Amino acid sequence: MKRATIALGLGALGIALGWWIARGGLDEWGGARARALVALAALGWAFFVRNRRREGRPVPIAFAHGIAGAIALSAAAAWFNFGAVGGTGGVHRHDVFHYYVGSKYHRELGYGLIYRCTALAEAESGGEALVRQRMFRDLVTDRLVAASEALRDPERCHSRFSPTRWRAFRTDVHNLRTGLNEPAWRQSQIDHGYNPTPAWTVTSGALSRIVPSTEFGLRFLASLDQILLALAIAALAASFGWRVAALALVLWGTQEPGKFSWVAFSMLRFDWLFLLVLSLVGLRRGRPALAGAALGWAAAMRGFPALGLVGVMLAGVASPALRVRFAADRRRFLAGFVGAVGVLVVLGAAVVGPSSWQEWTQHIRRHAAVASSNKAGLGILVSFDPEHRVERVQARLPGASAEVWMQHWTDEVRATREARLPWLRGLQLAFAALFLVALGRARRPWIGLTLALLAAPIATELSGYYLMLFIVAAVLAAARLRLERWLLGFAFGVQALMVMPAVGWFYDDRYLAISLAYVLASVGLTAVFARRRPRADA
Repeated sequence: MKRATIALGLGALGIALGWWIARGGLDEWGGARARALVALAALGWAFFVRNRRREGRPVPIAFAHGIAGAIALSAAAAWFNFGAVGGTGGVHRHDVFHYYVGSKYHRELGYGLIYRCTALAEAESGGEALVRQRMFRDLVTDRLVAASEALRDPERCHSRFSPTRWRAFRTDVHNLRTGLNEPAWRQSQIDHGYNPTPAWTVTSGALSRIVPSTEFGLRFLASLDQILLALAIAALAASFGWRVAALALVLWGTQEPGKFSWVAFSMLRFDWLFLLVLSLVGLRRGRPALAGAALGWAAAMRGFPALGLVGVMLAGVASPALRVRFAADRRRFLAGFVGAVGVLVVLGAAVVGPSSWQEWTQHIRRHAAVASSNKAGLGILVSFDPEHRVERVQARLPGASAEVWMQHWTDEVRATREARLPWLRGLQLAFAALFLVALGRARRPWIGLTLALLAAPIATELSGYYLMLFIVAAVLAAARLRLERWLLGFAFGVQALMVMPAVGWFYDDRYLAISLAYVLASVGLTAVFARRRPRADA
């Protein structure tokens, strides 16, 4: 109780100070500086507590945890830019548009018609003049085309809707368009479409069929992620302890890839992350079937969390004693995972459409082959070429529109990536060897699960905001306490990079730096657990 009182009292003071500093608004660099200062405060406090303990004058636990909790609350406020979030209206309409419309009308739109049919619906609602002045992304060819194309062949959309559904679609498009200025709406129509699996469409996406696209309804949907995050942090506190939960909240609040401007007030962007935490908690508490089902659900919705299965199945296999000890838990975990995936695959095919999984696979393959300025991972590092930076491409095409130079940049980066694919595969194999050693020596299944999830930016190329999954790294501090300081230093280092204009000005430069930081973090954490340790994990 005492530590909670300290955390709330000092946390309120920290949040109030941050709000006072940020009351005039925070730009990209201001937000990065604020997050860097919070991470630095957390790092300094961790070193202070450690040094006092080494000197034989330990800080009282209630006070140590209370200060850590206060800094964690300040970090959560830093993620919200200490309240400097004007203009959002409580709804990230660019994001909610894709998730709401894409899931509610998936049978009609599939994965390829969301922008084409949106242009037609907007034109029919009185916005034809604006539609004729912009472009949208053809999700079949991944090329930008004139939006007027949708007006030349209206039957391509009308034939897929009943009259009632088309009227509802037009209303939803109008409601989501309201509140976005023309440049922001234009940008939303050249994104990369609706990407969730049929499993997400039939589970989380079911809310779009229940909740109307009124202002209240959209704000309700946009608030659910914050509830899921709070539940995830509470679950970590209950299962791994106050210190791990505080570390996770600091990692969350001071991150760059999944920062406020990318994913705040969206529609269930954090459901898979909550399920990953639930899986870790299930393993920690001896509920392997529940843990497997949670991971299976996350994998069915986002794909890459399936990496976690490898971590659980191989954790501790180098030790005969651990192989026997966790054999039954592994079987129950596998049963939960397979059961959840199987149910969701069948449910997605039955509700969304029998060919929906095949269509999603084809769509994701096209999407993965496309160069994007906000992707992160080892593939970004390997394919980097200074001549293909956005700044250089713009210089070669003076006066070109954003759509034109973006297409040139995409084509150049794609060609370089294909040419360097053998190098990428070689580095991935080298990491796999280190990864297998670490898993073999992991003394708990939840350690294996965490290491496997953190390997995601090396195993695959992710949209940058998925790197928010790194908050699960906090649980590793429950096994090796010194990782707490290492992770706080990592959080500070990333934000220090973002403060540098040379790094943070263009998105491809920014995500090159982010890719380097997170890949090195994955390798470093894996190497720590690959080393032999003379005594059991704490």
